[in-house]
Amino acid sequence: MRPILKKIIALCLVICLTLSGCAGIDLKGYFENLIAMFGGVTAFIDMEYQRPDMEAFQVALEEACAAAAEETDLRELEAVIFGFYDHYGAFSTAYSLSTIHYCQDLTDSYWEEEYNFCLENAAQVDAALDRFYRVLAESPLREELESDDYFGEGFFDYYEGETLYDETFLNLLGQEAQLQGQYYELSGEASAVEYYSEEYFSVYGTQMAQVLVELIALRQQLAAYAGYGSYPEFAYDYYHMRDYTPAQATSYLADIRAELTPMYKQLLQSDVLSRQWSASTTEQTFGYVEEMAGAMGGQISDAFALMKEGNLYDIAYSPNKFNTSFEVYIYNYQQPYIFLCPTGTVSDKLTFAHEFGHFCNDYMSFGSAAGVDVAEIFSQGMEYLSLFYTEESEELLTLRMAMCLSTYVEQAALASFEQQMYGLTGSDLTAENIQALYASVCAAYGIDSASWDSRSFVVVTHFYTSPLYVISYVVSNDAALQLYQLEAKQEGAGLACLEGSLATMQPYFLAFLKEAGLESPFTAGRIAQVKETLQPFLQ
Repeated sequence: MRPILKKIIALCLVICLTLSGCAGIDLKGYFENLIAMFGGVTAFIDMEYQRPDMEAFQVALEEACAAAAEETDLRELEAVIFGFYDHYGAFSTAYSLSTIHYCQDLTDSYWEEEYNFCLENAAQVDAALDRFYRVLAESPLREELESDDYFGEGFFDYYEGETLYDETFLNLLGQEAQLQGQYYELSGEASAVEYYSEEYFSVYGTQMAQVLVELIALRQQLAAYAGYGSYPEFAYDYYHMRDYTPAQATSYLADIRAELTPMYKQLLQSDVLSRQWSASTTEQTFGYVEEMAGAMGGQISDAFALMKEGNLYDIAYSPNKFNTSFEVYIYNYQQPYIFLCPTGTVSDKLTFAHEFGHFCNDYMSFGSAAGVDVAEIFSQGMEYLSLFYTEESEELLTLRMAMCLSTYVEQAALASFEQQMYGLTGSDLTAENIQALYASVCAAYGIDSASWDSRSFVVVTHFYTSPLYVISYVVSNDAALQLYQLEAKQEGAGLACLEGSLATMQPYFLAFLKEAGLESPFTAGRIAQVKETLQPFLQ
């Protein structure tokens, strides 16, 4: 597996904008200086957006590389590294702010343009970091930089030899960003019609499906150019830093289909998922997480106080919002931010708790360096633990356990479909074949065809913006459920495990589970334990 790399990825449920190099260095003082520089807690409304000056960024890169190549004083080299991170952080901040503002109103042409500008320049910025690290790999001070006080042993091994970031690779990434921009534009146009209606799919869904066809073909080129046998292998390594393989995931997803699909079908035959869930206002949704954070106390309570003081959240309804929810870290202000597109039901409480789990992880680690599989443990774990730390009704507990089973099966179906769709090549890669594959996989996992449209793969934003992310929900849900099992067995045990891990810098999923004392979801018999936990709630 490669070392921790900063990957600026298009919008996903967790937009990870953590500087890769920071993960191995004790930068606490540096981060505290940043916070002091921007006046402590900064209200979101006071955060200033400035379009990145890419020419100035390039000049800063050249100067940093020139200085890093010759510097023999460690303290002076630190200053060079931090100086470059300042420029990198400015881009990261602009990208985060433009993402938030654009998602708040997809009809706002100004923020659409700013977001697209940042998205289309992300590959250039990523390449700059790669180049900077390659210069540091040749530094006279490399041995000192690879000590435990800095980047860590072997960090620069990856940055030896030829770089992947040549003109061809950057051009392919630029084409990918443009296609992603087309998807956002179509999503904005589709907001003018009824969501999930025939008009939605026939007019806009058809175009979205064609964009996905082009993305798959392009990503296959990316993987081949990078020397990988398949795009899933490339994405697992390049974007997600996974310490398990697509082949392991495929086997695991098949086990879920065999073991949990019958139970899921029983759930569909009940009224648990179809019943009308209680409404939840914005105030009630906010109050749920406020109550939870207060009962949990400690740094979790501190994180909530920061969020509330800085108004670092948007959980209100708007017809022009992008239909997703996420948490993002705003680097220059050293503060996380939560974005929610609410449904108006009690499920919003769980969604807010989910994103608040990400918020706490970023708050405690100054911008998490954890891989996506690890990060999703904190978010889903916060949902489960919220059930113990609020005076909520039995309804929400039943809903969450139904969602748990649904996550295992439905997200496993999406993950299986996604891995298989990258196997479509040449003349087989068509929108019609993607739709047929989607219908086939969903049927195999027992998903009720009466409740979904076979064209609905176009509304799964991860397929477009965060490829091969979906498997994270499945494996991390298993780890998060273990926190629920710990808390149910002994009060405070699940919370202690969660809170004790929120500041982790461990990027790898299986390695993290071992450190936290949790079991691998790939362990034989683990799915049987899951069935035993869920069965009483889903009678």
